[in-house]
Amino acid sequence: MHRPQPTHSPPRTRPSAPGGARPWHGGRQGRWAGALAAAACLLAGASLPAATPAGKSRTVEQLQNAGVWAEPRAFVRGNNVRIYYALDGRPTVFKAEWQRARIEGRDYTYRLAELEYDQSPPRLPRPDGLWHEATVLGQAEWEQWARDAAEWLTGPAPWQGTFLQLLDTERVLYRDETGATRVAAPDAVPARVAIRQRYNAQEFATTLSRLFETSLGSPAARQRFFVLVDAQAARILRFILLDTAKRRCVLLYAPRVAYDPQGGPQILTSARMVTSFLLESHGVALLKNPVSALGRLLNVTLRGVMGLLDTGLPSFKTPPPPVADRPGMDLEAWEARLDGLGAARDRGALRLLVNGEQFFPAFQRRVAQARRGVDILVCIFDRDDIAVDIADFLKARSADVPVRVILDRMNSHGAGNTPPATPMRGQFVPPASIGAYLERDSQVRVRPFLNPWFTSEHAKLYLVDGDHAYLGGMNLGREYRHEWHDLMVEVTGPVVAHFQHDFAKAWAHAGLLGDLAYATQALFGPRPTPPPASDGNWPMLRRLYTRTGRPQIRRAVLDALDRARQRVYMENPYPYDNRIVGALARARHRGVDVRMVLPSSADFTGADRSNCVTANYLLKHGVRVFVYPGMTHVKALLVDGWACLGSANFNRLSMQFNHELNLATSHPPTVESLRRELFEVDFAKSREIRQPIRVSWTDHVAEYILNHF
Repeated sequence: MHRPQPTHSPPRTRPSAPGGARPWHGGRQGRWAGALAAAACLLAGASLPAATPAGKSRTVEQLQNAGVWAEPRAFVRGNNVRIYYALDGRPTVFKAEWQRARIEGRDYTYRLAELEYDQSPPRLPRPDGLWHEATVLGQAEWEQWARDAAEWLTGPAPWQGTFLQLLDTERVLYRDETGATRVAAPDAVPARVAIRQRYNAQEFATTLSRLFETSLGSPAARQRFFVLVDAQAARILRFILLDTAKRRCVLLYAPRVAYDPQGGPQILTSARMVTSFLLESHGVALLKNPVSALGRLLNVTLRGVMGLLDTGLPSFKTPPPPVADRPGMDLEAWEARLDGLGAARDRGALRLLVNGEQFFPAFQRRVAQARRGVDILVCIFDRDDIAVDIADFLKARSADVPVRVILDRMNSHGAGNTPPATPMRGQFVPPASIGAYLERDSQVRVRPFLNPWFTSEHAKLYLVDGDHAYLGGMNLGREYRHEWHDLMVEVTGPVVAHFQHDFAKAWAHAGLLGDLAYATQALFGPRPTPPPASDGNWPMLRRLYTRTGRPQIRRAVLDALDRARQRVYMENPYPYDNRIVGALARARHRGVDVRMVLPSSADFTGADRSNCVTANYLLKHGVRVFVYPGMTHVKALLVDGWACLGSANFNRLSMQFNHELNLATSHPPTVESLRRELFEVDFAKSREIRQPIRVSWTDHVAEYILNHF
């Protein structure tokens, strides 16, 4: 794992850090500093963006040209940090702030924070003040240890590998037959390499931070704060902050902000978003989709009133009994019940694709091989670098095969105006409109799903050549490729023809003739042909939907929870439906093994607040609550021998208002695959909550509000 030597001179020895900590020159502590430094190399990666926003680029470039990257002083106060450089005799200060994790994962928490250039830099904090000076480890002090960290990560045996998913970088470390350590992209790893462990960014930072902390010795001898400086790449500003007392590892980086010269400044993008809500999502929708738009208004009104009458979560007079050892529910009777709910029986096979590392390459390989066409129905087609890469790929393929895209206008606009948690690559300029970008200089056809009364097309359905389908929780953007834990399935078999029929109706509805075109397609369009008798060997599946006035997924989920006898495993970041949460508690009071997986940090503050309250309720009633390290966006449920997964969250938006698509099955190998490849892995990665979480009245307010959405 060779790393280039720094081009500047080694840093001068600094005075002792506050509290008597000695300068860092190796030894036992230095070797683990090197391991964490290797983490910094991999966490920060060569693809982090140059700091070029207005007001920042000149200062950052001056620092780089002056060769003082490795000479800062860093001060920490709570969730704030200041980093001081001396430039031309004047203080140059960068600052950052981050939010603490409400539900912590295993050991250390890992956060990201954007650095800002302080236009009015304060003086250096006083030694006896509230700011605490950190021990700063420069590039030359820790680069020598990167190879040692790689040696440790690969383990002793040859042909065993460690997979690292770190920001937008995927690497496999392994040892070859000579014992040498190698690093390669996943698609360049020899076939004989067996991956023995996998790390996402939070798990990796947690592991190395914990080892680093252990190496410091007794708590009394420890310096609390450490800052690692990465001065390797020109015009890039990034640090790793380690707080051994609060047990947190923070990646600090300077973001890049830019505009599409063809799309105009950001203010015009925001104006277009407001215009689309007021004029298109309501005015245009009412003109071309009068029946469906009014139907959605009626559905939103009635179910909103019913939600206000919700009596809340159930209470119980007795504690939950021990988990019972008994068979699961009668699956034959359950399948008959699903017939009664109108869930059609289909045939097909599922292959789980866990995380972006599995889904995106598989989907792109299939698109590259397409011969008849590619159809995409997606809630969010983002404007970040990953989404634009996919857009470019689709544009190139559109020269050879038809490519059609339906995207939810409201969610795509909203996500496009929200920067991702991890920094995008340098020199990237996001387009003002992803729809316009897709159609520009290509044969891609794009139609938006309008959002009357703020309802959404929340399904994610990707079709290739009419014989391969992908569905689940992943949209198109950086979060889904690199940042979040998520789940998709690859579907083959006769059921794919039904998905193609669904897309044809959605495409017609999103067009100029709207409701009329939809009705024509539904009544007179080609229908999927019944599979031949030989296709009876395909496993039996169920398509489940949420449509206006048809909460099919919610009914199936609630019925399944009420029938559970053996186990219920659920994973989702947004469990905001009191009926479903109450059903989990009732199942546990019947002796069922009930487990819930929540994220340690969701994608918005209100979700974390609500999840704390929900976790306490479930914990009180005997449900085992697990906290996944980072953001899990998975929407999956396992009830005894039945599995249900797809795009629907376990909240009222997904269960009653939005358009959703799930698949369900009682096929034993598929159910076992979901248990083994998703739930058991996530239980092992997560920390189980055993004591109630401290909550405030604001958390209860958030929980009450979100349980109406």
